[in-house]
Amino acid sequence: MPTEYFKMESNVAAQRFNIYAGIHKAVRAFLCNTLARVATLDIEDRQAIAGAMKQLRDMLEFCSDHIAHEDRFVHAAMERRQPGSSAGTAEDHLHHARTVASIMAAGEALEQGAPEDRPAVWSRLQRELAIFVGENLLHMDTEENANNAVLQACYSDQELMALHHDILAALTPLEMATSTRWILIGSSPAERERLMAGMRAEAPPAAFEAMLDLARHSLAPDDWNRLAATLAPVPMAA
Repeated sequence: MPTEYFKMESNVAAQRFNIYAGIHKAVRAFLCNTLARVATLDIEDRQAIAGAMKQLRDMLEFCSDHIAHEDRFVHAAMERRQPGSSAGTAEDHLHHARTVASIMAAGEALEQGAPEDRPAVWSRLQRELAIFVGENLLHMDTEENANNAVLQACYSDQELMALHHDILAALTPLEMATSTRWILIGSSPAERERLMAGMRAEAPPAAFEAMLDLARHSLAPDDWNRLAATLAPVPMAA
């Protein structure tokens, strides 16, 4: 993925590399989309429940994988240069792991439980998920400010880019596809255009075509058509 994308939310004056910028776009979009889907669920429709619970599980697994990669790479880098600097967000990660297990159990209870139990289980699930989303939004703000300050004080942009590439290399194909899909969904039109322009310039043609296909199937028609117009002659949606 082009590194220019990850500078877009950095301090404009300093133009420092922001390791959190792109992936946190994805996390926010996935969290909020899932929360809205669960909140508007028709609990009388078993198919709708199954679809929403699959998205819930996918989102929780995505968040768990994201936490694991931050612990392994980002927190480790912080501790190497400034011991103790990751303690606060590391504790948050332990709390998030416990919360994930509870939300997963509530989702399974809604999907597998008796119809008469669904309203109470759904209410519990909505509350736990809303708290989880809120806590993660605040947690990411801390990472983007306090943790970024440590990283940018202790590492050069070249070192941070190398760290970012190490994280990307550790992603499974599914993790990469999920991250990219939600980065595209969670980005502004201008951000998508810069991301795709960078991909076209830097990536092999097959990788760029795969990215185009992912964008085509992930974005709403109007968003896809705007992106396709900037990448002409890419076909627009009907």
